[in-house]
Amino acid sequence: MSNFSEVAKVIGTKQTLKAVKEGRAKQVILAQDTDEKLKMEIKNACEHYQVVIEYFDTKHGLGIAVGIDRAAAVVAILK
Repeated sequence: MSNFSEVAKVIGTKQTLKAVKEGRAKQVILAQDTDEKLKMEIKNACEHYQVVIEYFDTKHGLGIAVGIDRAAAVVAILK
């Protein structure tokens, strides 16, 4: 399992979309079990702004990987 707890990041949909649109995100990690509508919104934004997406198995696992005690649907790794 990857560990993203030590890198500069934002967690959550609103913060991730904001970072992508502002050009601050270099990579987005998206949990596979995220709602399909939300996944499409993130995928479309990343495609438009040319940000790489990596997929994680579960929201729970992604939350653990980024060092929080709850599920995380999406995380943006910052430049």
